Amino acid sequence: MSRSHKLIIRAKTFRAWFEHNLKDSARDIANHGADGGFPYITYTSDTVAVFDRFADELWEMMADEAESMGENVGTFIGQFRRADMLATVDTFKNLVVWYACERVSREMTEKDD
Repeated sequence: MSRSHKLIIRAKTFRAWFEHNLKDSARDIANHGADGGFPYITYTSDTVAVFDRFADELWEMMADEAESMGENVGTFIGQFRRADMLATVDTFKNLVVWYACERVSREMTEKDD
């Protein structure tokens, strides 16, 4: 599903973008997952724009976590709860953005607790 407008992203980092746009939803994202219909991460066209803007940072985030688990990124991604979304490039990008949102949400809520 897509929308007729293009998401404009001014943030320099994914974390800054997340804090500006989704900070108030962080606890819900951490507890229930990013696929629950949150602003800016519901439509694939929006998540693709987020991925395209922060691709290097998102890949590094996954690579670091995969390495800490003794895995490569491909194996790591294949274990995602929504690995069924690996069928197209756009759904892959969507899945990576959801992963990053969930990770940053967990980090924020753990820090607050």
